[in-house]
Amino acid sequence: MPQDDDSAQSALRGALALRYNTVKPFLSLLGETSALDAATGGARILAGVKKLPALSPLKVGEKPLLPREIDGTLVPPHWHQAVYANTELPEGTVDRDAYVV
Repeated sequence: MPQDDDSAQSALRGALALRYNTVKPFLSLLGETSALDAATGGARILAGVKKLPALSPLKVGEKPLLPREIDGTLVPPHWHQAVYANTELPEGTVDRDAYVV
């Protein structure tokens, strides 16, 4: 068991990132649909969602995703560890699965 609430939350976010294969089939639909729209305040998030399908075919085991290839401002602080600190990936790379989820 995690020793504190922060550890529990980090573990939960790590477990959610493992659900990438569940959401992967829907990424192209999210990126292509004209049904999604956003108010001015959500335009950046919508733009990020529309870029998610391009991340799907990446073979991150061969060429890890780099921070400059994503919009890091869309990563909430409590997701930073899951997105930027996956110990199974090279240091300084992004966990694509966690970023998408």
